[in-house]
Amino acid sequence: MKWIAGALLLINLAVAAYFAWSRNQTGAEANAYSPINAEKIVLLSARLADSHAPAAPARPASPAIEPICVEWRGLGEADLERAREAIKSLAAQRVLSAEEMPVERMYWVIFPPLPSTAASEVKLREFLALKVKEPFIIQDGNWKNGISFGLYSTEDSARRYMRELEAKGVSGLRLETKPKQGTSYYYLVRSEDANTLRDLDHIRATLPATTLTRVACRK
Repeated sequence: MKWIAGALLLINLAVAAYFAWSRNQTGAEANAYSPINAEKIVLLSARLADSHAPAAPARPASPAIEPICVEWRGLGEADLERAREAIKSLAAQRVLSAEEMPVERMYWVIFPPLPSTAASEVKLREFLALKVKEPFIIQDGNWKNGISFGLYSTEDSARRYMRELEAKGVSGLRLETKPKQGTSYYYLVRSEDANTLRDLDHIRATLPATTLTRVACRK
């Protein structure tokens, strides 16, 4: 009987050992097949899915707005101040640029201002040594201490004289404009908003002797 009891004990131990071994194997297999960095796999899957999605349509580029330029002419001396104030008032409400331009102008050949009168005198002597006729130092205004080579009634005549000076060895000259004495003025107005120019035309109608004409905008 003892050997029967011993055999049963061995059988029970063997069965218990088998079940313990089976549980360990199941856990090892589960660990072996558990996802590593699961959150990265999810992100990668989403990225791959997005890569197959149709691309968002590109937004069409906004067309460039062409500026509009007009000349407001025919302003007499009494009208000019009214026009000036009207443009200031309109500019406070809308986007525009305006320049007060002389109807008649002179063309001025100059050498730009130097740091001091002494420097201008040295430069003047250099020009006189090149046999240049009657240059003089500008005494006041924005061009003080520059050197003037004369005023000309047309741009062509001024540029022709500039070429003569350059042939003598004078360099660094500039061509500027000055209002002719006693000239009248007009306004050059520029805006990208057609409504601005419509409002300007309403203002112009209060001065019926004046005209508003569209012109090519300067670059």
